[in-house]
Amino acid sequence: MRRFASLFGQRGVLAAASTALIVLGVQLVQQVLTSLLYSGVMIAHGMAPGGIFAVVWGFAFGSLPFIVGVFFSLWLLAPVAAELRLAHVITRSLLATAVGAVLVFVVMVIGSLFSNFDESAGWVFGWASGLISTVSSNAGWAFSNALFGALSAAINLFPLTVLAGILLWMWLREHTPSYAVAGLIDKV
Repeated sequence: MRRFASLFGQRGVLAAASTALIVLGVQLVQQVLTSLLYSGVMIAHGMAPGGIFAVVWGFAFGSLPFIVGVFFSLWLLAPVAAELRLAHVITRSLLATAVGAVLVFVVMVIGSLFSNFDESAGWVFGWASGLISTVSSNAGWAFSNALFGALSAAINLFPLTVLAGILLWMWLREHTPSYAVAGLIDKV
C-alpha cells in the first residue's frame, strides 16, 4: 500500500491529469452535443430519443478508459517534458492515444462478454451460463465490436490528444518544473 501511495505522489501527475482532463472535457461536450443533435432528429421524425443512454454508454466504455490510458501514458510511460522537440511530443501523444485505444478495446471486450447474461439458470449460476453462451456464440462479435470501438476512439481522439500534448509542452516550456521529467520509456 505504501508503494501505491508513493506512486501517486510522484511528480508530473498534475500535468498528466490536466492534459487528460482537457481531452475528457472536450470529448464529453462533443458526446453531449452529438446526442442532443441526434435526439432532435429522432424527435423531428416522430421517434423516441435515446440520447442520454448513448452518452453514458459512450462515457463508460469509450471516453473513460481512453482518458485513463492517456493519463497513465503521459504520467508514467512517456511524459511530455519542456526539453523535448515537437516531434517527440507528437510521438508521445500518439503513444498515449494508442494506450488509450488499447484500454478501450480491453474494456469493450470485457463489457461485451458480460452484456448478454442468460438469467434462466437463476441468480447464482446465471452469470456463468451467460458468460459461456456469450463467449461461444458472440466472441467474434465482441472482438469486432471492441476493435471498432477502439479504432474509432483512436481516430476520433488522436488530433485532440496531440493538441493537448502540444499545449502541455508549450505550458511546460514557459513554466519549467524544478524536477526532471522522465517516464518508463526514458529509462530504457
